[in-house]
Amino acid sequence: MSEYRLRVAEAIVAARESVDVSQRELADRLGRDKRTIQKWEKGEMKIALEDFLEIFEALKVQVEPYSKWVRHPELFPNGLADISGFATDKKRGALADFYKCQASPLEVEQEYYFLFADHGSDYHGMYQQWMANLMAPLRDRRRICAQVIDNYTEAQATGTIADPDAPQPNMEVLKACYEASFQSVQQGENAYTMLSLDLHK
Repeated sequence: MSEYRLRVAEAIVAARESVDVSQRELADRLGRDKRTIQKWEKGEMKIALEDFLEIFEALKVQVEPYSKWVRHPELFPNGLADISGFATDKKRGALADFYKCQASPLEVEQEYYFLFADHGSDYHGMYQQWMANLMAPLRDRRRICAQVIDNYTEAQATGTIADPDAPQPNMEVLKACYEASFQSVQQGENAYTMLSLDLHK
């Protein structure tokens, strides 16, 4: 067994256990057999990148720290334990790596606009609004999201977009998230993933 496959297996186990999800529950979320999960977690079977990413989406766990540990274990002297306690410098490095190597051009443009553009709001305050919203129950976040969608749609219709030359939000993604959050609220959950959507309807 290669070192990569061993670390991938350990990463899956650690992520699953971090949110107290059983192998059976993870298998159900993925529409897989429990035996497949067991083989992945023992490193007995190779896992496709798509399946690896879907595991983290199903668990609602951020994949980036685990992926970085799989690729660069030398950055984690305490192994997987370091993932839950990133030092500020490591977090800064992870962000820099994301925006340099992984973020899409639109994400980079939007983040740059958020931080440095003349949009009429203080970005420190905007970050605090963002964080406070994330701490609110999902049903309330969904209500606020609906208001944001309505406000933006009205501004488009009336030609009153505050900065029409700036990077604009991807409304298809925003509306898809809104629908996914609705399904989660209906099921009494407080988090959602795009995997909950049947996008082929």
